[in-house]
Parts: sequence; C-alpha cells; structure tokens
Amino acid sequence: MNGLLWRSQSAAHSQIGSAVPVAVVWSKILTAPDNSSLDIYDHDKKTGFCQWTATVGSAAQALDHRLSDDYAPDGMVAEPTGYELSVNGNAAIFGTNRVRFDAQIRLSTNEAWQDFRLTTKVRPTTVEIHAVAAAQKILIKVNNEDGAWQRSLKFSDFEHPGALLAEFGVPDFPGVDGAASQAVAVGIHWEAHEDWMNFGHSRVRVYRLETEFLGQRIRIFTSRIGEILWVDAPNKITLRNEAFSHF
Repeated sequence: MNGLLWRSQSAAHSQIGSAVPVAVVWSKILTAPDNSSLDIYDHDKKTGFCQWTATVGSAAQALDHRLSDDYAPDGMVAEPTGYELSVNGNAAIFGTNRVRFDAQIRLSTNEAWQDFRLTTKVRPTTVEIHAVAAAQKILIKVNNEDGAWQRSLKFSDFEHPGALLAEFGVPDFPGVDGAASQAVAVGIHWEAHEDWMNFGHSRVRVYRLETEFLGQRIRIFTSRIGEILWVDAPNKITLRNEAFSHF
C-alpha cells in the first residue's frame, strides 16, 4: 500500500460527500498500481481471504515477444489494449467446509466486458464457469465424485431462471422470474462520492462507490489511487484490506 496503512470502521463511514463521475473511480480501480489483499468477514468473524488484482494490457506486451528491452524504441508509450480484473482466495462456508475461488474478467479499452471465468472448489466438487460476451453463451463444467458433466447455456436462458433451476434439480423460489426481469430492466446503477475513513487517529480522503441490486445495498471504498480498502456486501459480509489488522 505504498507504505500507508488504512483503518476503517463501519461507524466511521459518512453518507455525505461530493459526487464524482463513476468513470473516474472505475478508471482508478482498473489502473491501480497495487494489488488489494482483503480479509473476508461474516458478521465481524473472519472466515477467509482474497487477493484483488487489476492488470492493464498494452501493445508493448506483444512487442516484448519480438524485441528485447535493449532494442525497444526509445520513448515508446504503451497503449492499453484492455484490462483484466482477477480475484482469488478461499472462505469458510457452512461452518466447516472451505470454498476456493478464482475469477477473472477481461474488459475492452472502453471497459465493456469480453470474457469471464470462475472456478470454485468445495471438496470433492469443482465448478467451472466460462462466459463469452461475443458468443452470448456460458459454459458450465462440474466435476465431482460421481463423475463430470458440462452444459452450454445462452444468455437468453437466464431470462427465466425458474425453469433453469428446475433443469438443474433446484427447487423454484417464489418470484424469482419476476425479480430477474426487474433486475434486467433496471440494470445496475452505480454512484460515486468522495468520503472519509479513519487512519489511526487521522482521517483520510477516499472514494465511495455504491449501488442497490434487488434491494441489497453494496458499497466499495477505495483509496485515491484505486486500491480496494473496504467492501460492504449483503448479509453483513465485509471485505477489509488486510492492513486493518495492524491496528
């Protein structure tokens, strides 16, 4: 964290602050110079850990395959060809079992998503999900002690999640189709503000991103250079930068 240790408490989050363009904050997150090491808490009980990494793809990466640094043109400025966000870690679920997860999402230069991959492992089951925006398809692979299977789905299949759950042998939840339709119609609308967080006995300026999805509030606090400091997720799940443990 460039030598800085940040500390936050939920009570210290203010709900005021000057509005800033969401694109400005997302740009800082995508180009943050440092990774974010986050502890996972469930109702203030630590249950896991994850690492958040943002990578900028550049034209210089392709050039490196053909030219050594000694012969690269002087003054060459790398032009971004896209971005990649990844998060990997593990957390306890159902008290004793632990789930390991590894996710990556690739974005274009205009920050539109192109490719998403997620792998989760809960012994003895491994689930892999791969979604491709251009193909409008999702591939799901499951491997467990009973064998392996895979299924390819279209994005349109998720317009009726009740029927989809039934195909996988999962009981339908009342109102799930209506909730899905509402979520698609409304979309996810983010807001961004300047805010303050406690740093020892001092206060430091941060950014606060927040949205509401299906009635659940989500808040992300970042440093001024885009490092993830704190995430308030539904059901009292929080992600806290590991530097908090120093206090």
